[in-house]
Amino acid sequence: MDLETFDPQVQLVVYRTTAESGRPPRAAEVAGRLGCGASDVLEAFRRLAERRLLVLASETGEIVMAPPFSAVPTPFLVRSGGRSYFGNCVWDALGIAAALHRDADVEASCACCGEPIGLRVRGGAPEPEPCVAHFAVPAKQWWDDIAYT
Repeated sequence: MDLETFDPQVQLVVYRTTAESGRPPRAAEVAGRLGCGASDVLEAFRRLAERRLLVLASETGEIVMAPPFSAVPTPFLVRSGGRSYFGNCVWDALGIAAALHRDADVEASCACCGEPIGLRVRGGAPEPEPCVAHFAVPAKQWWDDIAYT
C-alpha cells in the first residue's frame, strides 16, 4: 500500500462523507468505500492525527473531530444545505460554512449566561451580530489540548 496516496484518499473520503452525512465516518465506512480493511484505515487515521488533520478517540482510534467538524454533538449546531453539522467551537462552526462553500445558520449560546445566539453566514461572510467570541486559550496553544479548546 502506497501511504502517499492512501492517506490522502482516506482524508478525502472522511471529508466527503462528512459533508454528505453531517458527521465524520467510522473506519469501517471508509474501508467500505475504499475496498480495504478497517485496520488499514485506523492506521491512516492515526497518521493523519499525527499531522493534526484529525482528532481521534484514544480508546478506539475513531474520529472525534475532523476539523472543523465534530463527530459528537456540541453546543455549536450548523445548518446548511438541508443538513445539520456540529462545530467544535464557534470558530469551527463558522469554518463549516467556509469548508462547504455554502450559506449556513449557526445556533449557539452565550457561555456566560446561556442566552441563545444565532449567527448567519451569507455569501461567504458572517452577517454582523452584536456578540463577541472569546477564546480562552491563545491560538498557538490550541493543539496542546484541542478537545478542551
